[in-house]
Amino acid sequence: MKRRAKAGLIAAATAALCVAVVPLAEANTTPKPDAVPVGLAEFYGQRPEWGPCPRPPVPPRRSPDASASALPSVETTSPVVECATVRVPLDYRRPDGPRETVELSRRLASDQPNRLGVLAEVPGGPGGQGIYASEDPAYEALSARYDIIGYNPRGVGQSQPLLCEGTSVQLSGKTRFTDAQMRAYTEEFRRRDQQCERADGARRPYFTTANNARDLDIVRAVLGERQLNLMGKSYGTYVTAVYGTLFPKRLNRNVLDSAIHPQRIWREAWKQQAIAQRRTADAWMTWVAERNGIYGLGTSRSQVRATIERTRVKLEEHPIDQGDFVYDGDAFDGLVGATNEVAYWDFFAATASRLRQQVETPSDVPGDLDRALALQQEIQADPSPTSNGVWEAVNCEAEWPADLKVYYADMRYFSKHFPYGWGASAVSPRECTFGSVERVEPLVKLRRSGYPTGLVVQEEFDPQTPYEGGRAMADLLGHRLLRVPRDGYHVVHGTNACVDAAIDDYLLNGRLPKRGAECEGTPIPEVPTDGSSRVGDDDRPSLDEQTNLLSGRISRPLQAGGREPS
Repeated sequence: MKRRAKAGLIAAATAALCVAVVPLAEANTTPKPDAVPVGLAEFYGQRPEWGPCPRPPVPPRRSPDASASALPSVETTSPVVECATVRVPLDYRRPDGPRETVELSRRLASDQPNRLGVLAEVPGGPGGQGIYASEDPAYEALSARYDIIGYNPRGVGQSQPLLCEGTSVQLSGKTRFTDAQMRAYTEEFRRRDQQCERADGARRPYFTTANNARDLDIVRAVLGERQLNLMGKSYGTYVTAVYGTLFPKRLNRNVLDSAIHPQRIWREAWKQQAIAQRRTADAWMTWVAERNGIYGLGTSRSQVRATIERTRVKLEEHPIDQGDFVYDGDAFDGLVGATNEVAYWDFFAATASRLRQQVETPSDVPGDLDRALALQQEIQADPSPTSNGVWEAVNCEAEWPADLKVYYADMRYFSKHFPYGWGASAVSPRECTFGSVERVEPLVKLRRSGYPTGLVVQEEFDPQTPYEGGRAMADLLGHRLLRVPRDGYHVVHGTNACVDAAIDDYLLNGRLPKRGAECEGTPIPEVPTDGSSRVGDDDRPSLDEQTNLLSGRISRPLQAGGREPS
């Protein structure tokens, strides 16, 4: 359904309806080495004014939904990083119409005589910030020979955000739904879609992956480069692949870290998150069953799951109310769904064991269990009256079913079979269900013809961009796949020395890992199995010690899944 024109649109958007239209086919045509696409000379010829980088009022929290780049505090701002803004057309078919802003940051290569070009990080989300990539220590080795470029895509950041009223409906989602709850949740998304339309409805149709890729080519030209080297992360892997399809002669070396499945844009991508979380939860339950003497949750995976389900029922009937948070069955499903973080399997199992004891013999919640649950229920800052609406807009570039019966059938099935992590929320209606955002062009059909073989890095237990997506992307584009087994942190660059070495070798020297190469993932805790020579748990850290350790390592809720394939 096409979005109806509304009264009260900004004057610039209204004027856009009257300007000359450049056929999208021309805008998509691969340019000759020095050609500028028709109608875009003004944008390709920009010369940015570089200066000090603006700092956010509060440094944003690190989120794998957005970017894996370390976000600097005001005190650690690097004097060698500078920032600028670039203007791009809202609608590439009407380049004389309204403009959007792309924010850039740059750290010049320290070894200029041996400089290889620019390396731009393409952030996740959709809607994630990437402007701080140029200050990320993960790029230290690469910054000798590359200018490191960070950027905030259109609608992201401080200059010209795409806004929605209110906050994301997904924050109120459940893991298992009754029919009445499904209908109520659907109406929340309907209202959210209307809120996004009221806030910035005229701009929403033009927030697409293809336009993000076209913006990147303007960034390339503005930087004075014939080619880009790209580090795509999460959603940024899809943008990178689309860029290579539209501008194959402009793309050089490219890394796809935690790749989106190229045939699952977008509803199927979210469905696969819950399926991946169930698969990882099953692996965790098998591990727990081998240690029944310590956790007491069962001696087989099926027994552990039965214990988990009984505990969940009791938490749903009698939630743990601690005043500042309430821990119920959905929260427990979230804990089980977070087991992609294999380094904390002992913490998850110890918490589940203590919860089972707590619900079977109710009493005052011990302090260490309270602190463990509070960490999982970490409350974010009060939401602002408007929020970034890029995620919702980009989702609508793909077709979504209009028939609510399709969603409800999926939600009933997932409530029963895939309830952990996002659970049935992963297959619920979304803003795109209601057809308010016009689809202005079809999805780009990905291909690789004319640019170098890239490197795909994918983790086995990643719930946000499941492993199958990386394998499918590598197969489709003929890229080399580097697998990280039994790990699922999501976005590997900067967290795994083996992966970082492989990425650096590829980007600096052009050497790809051998076929079938793997990098060892995060170690699973060394907890003795039943019947092993190590008996008991005297050497294990206490629940409080694990909570404190975990609190110091993460700055996001434990519930995994994220909004993006981020």
